[in-house]
Amino acid sequence: MYLQSTLSFKTINGHEVPFQNGTVLPSFDPQKRQSISLAGEWKKERFQANHEHTMAERTAEWVKTTEQDAQGITNVQFNDERLNTHSIPLPENAMTGEASIHGVETYEDGVWYRRTFSVPSDWEEKQAILKAYAISYVADIWINGKYVGVHEGGYTPFAFNITNFVRAGEVNTIVIRVDNPPWGSRYDIIPATEGTDFFNYTGIIHDLFIEASSPVQISRCDIVPVDTSGKVKVKLVVENRSEIAENISISLQFFQGNEQAPSYLQSPYAEDIKGERQHFVGTSEQTLHVEANGVAIWTTEITIDNAKLWDIRKPNLYVCQVELTKEHSIVDQFFTQFGIRMVSTNGTKITLNNKPIFLVGLARHEEWPNFGRTASFDRIVNDLLQMKDLSINFVRTSHYPNHIYTYIILDRLGLTAKSEIPLWQFEKEHYEAEETRLHAQQMWREMVLSNYNRPSIILWSTQNESVEVVLRKKHNERLVNDLRMKYNDHRLITQSAAADQPGYWDESVEPLDVAGWTMYFGVFHGSTPYEGTKNFLEQAHKAWPDKPILNTEYGYWSREDGSEKDKQVHIYTETLRALLEKATVTPDGHENKEGFLTGINYWTVYDWYINHNQFYQTMGLFEMDRKTTKPVFDHLKRDYKKLTNL
Repeated sequence: MYLQSTLSFKTINGHEVPFQNGTVLPSFDPQKRQSISLAGEWKKERFQANHEHTMAERTAEWVKTTEQDAQGITNVQFNDERLNTHSIPLPENAMTGEASIHGVETYEDGVWYRRTFSVPSDWEEKQAILKAYAISYVADIWINGKYVGVHEGGYTPFAFNITNFVRAGEVNTIVIRVDNPPWGSRYDIIPATEGTDFFNYTGIIHDLFIEASSPVQISRCDIVPVDTSGKVKVKLVVENRSEIAENISISLQFFQGNEQAPSYLQSPYAEDIKGERQHFVGTSEQTLHVEANGVAIWTTEITIDNAKLWDIRKPNLYVCQVELTKEHSIVDQFFTQFGIRMVSTNGTKITLNNKPIFLVGLARHEEWPNFGRTASFDRIVNDLLQMKDLSINFVRTSHYPNHIYTYIILDRLGLTAKSEIPLWQFEKEHYEAEETRLHAQQMWREMVLSNYNRPSIILWSTQNESVEVVLRKKHNERLVNDLRMKYNDHRLITQSAAADQPGYWDESVEPLDVAGWTMYFGVFHGSTPYEGTKNFLEQAHKAWPDKPILNTEYGYWSREDGSEKDKQVHIYTETLRALLEKATVTPDGHENKEGFLTGINYWTVYDWYINHNQFYQTMGLFEMDRKTTKPVFDHLKRDYKKLTNL
């Protein structure tokens, strides 16, 4: 049997609630709850993994066999002095920091990670939740010698309730087995294609920490704008992880987001950007009865007085503060930032707050020369500010969900975004494996549910440049229906199809709100950048006359030696010329009533590494150092400034 999905939904009092590893999948908005950071030095040992074993179903026999093969490393008493050390979070792959071939070591295999941590004695009555923002690719976890569970997928957050595994007031041991099967070696991993055009980093990529909370806690706070008048629906999931039923009081407060707060671009916490208290109408208090080891749901609609809408470069944010109290004592608090905005389609146009918008975008790989995919708040801020200065209003966060801080910062900058699960150039065999495993569906759910309240995200994307069409359409239908029926957030759904796979008549477009294509005419497929792009757009509009069309990629490389910098400019200029002839705006940013193309996205802002290490990718406006620009930079800066009138 295959490794099974660890995320599912349960219907509770008529509401669909996501569960992972036996408990409610939490909201991942950063909170100032008591926590233990697991960043720092770990012991580690590489090993040659049996990938078939890694992808097998987790049974008692699987755990026993794995522990035997590990030769004691999962045991508390194991002597790890001989092991190497490694800083976490950071990829296992060695990095030179240079923009060069083999600037990153290609390591796609197994690693054992191990360290100790102390748990405060006052955690005796608390719940302990292990939260991981990204571990690539399969992570199996032991605490104090006992097996906790598994997660598959290198780009999305996950959590475990480890209360019964940790010992308060003592030193504890955590061991993580990571296996990262090589891309191209299997059909049942995501991504799965050999030659994938980014880097397959191995290891504990993003933040890893343990969060303490009361046994009765706010597990999820999901907020969906209802209209542009200030009405929002709030859905709270309260979990009781104790053996005693509880009556708990809930109260909501709302605050304006303070763009002038010193912490605005220095802290990920919503609590740190609270401004003035916001008046509102609606039910904001409730008493809930939560059964022992049970879950209770409360939904309410509130209307914020004189609401300011979140809009492009007008990041009007609000902060929702939730408090649980028992006998007038605070049991738990939760803070989340959100924005009131409505995104929809109107014929061939995408509308934001009932007004047509034209998306002027840049793509960005989540990667830095010395850190790989390991992100930090300040590095993300620096990147996005640099991109904002190029007059963009839209960011494609590459082929995979980025660190959750990325979308928090985009909220605060007033930039829209498209986030995508990493199905890259899937063929029939890959989709057939997905039909059995439904693991892309799990990644999709994790992507959406971990960023549920982010107003910056207006588009979810189901895949990138896949070849198969029939099963891709079925995949698209599955994900669309899953979201609309179980956790509808009223965002738009698209994909990033290749213009030549199979062409403008691509039937997998049908279930989607927006038809999205990468367009590389004169580069990867026929005709010239201008004629090929122009003709494709005309045919696509005839095939899908009532859908907005989005260009999800266009661009070219400069080569490592800079020998094709002039051609990079030529491809950019000629492709953009064709795109703007069909756009809903003119090149100087005025409305074009005859246009139907609703957005463009240049690929990309920075150069990046590629897994095969035969070359590194030079399609960026900047080199990897984020300082050295190429000639195309000046052209795009001038053109985008005119397009957005900034």
